[in-house]
Amino acid sequence: MAHATPINNGQHWRSRAEEMRVVAEDLRDPETRAAALRIAHDYDRLAERAEERSKRAPEQPVTQAQRP
Repeated sequence: MAHATPINNGQHWRSRAEEMRVVAEDLRDPETRAAALRIAHDYDRLAERAEERSKRAPEQPVTQAQRP
């Protein structure tokens, strides 16, 4: 069975962004907190790009007949 890839899954990347925001809330060092928030922002950008890709070419599930 083929594993689904998160590359075109915007929700996957938005979930990662939220995880980083939660981590950032607990960080005391301002530079580290800022870095975590930048990572969250980057995950949001990945989500946007994934959503755009999935609109252009939605992933098709691989069926047994399509496998080599």
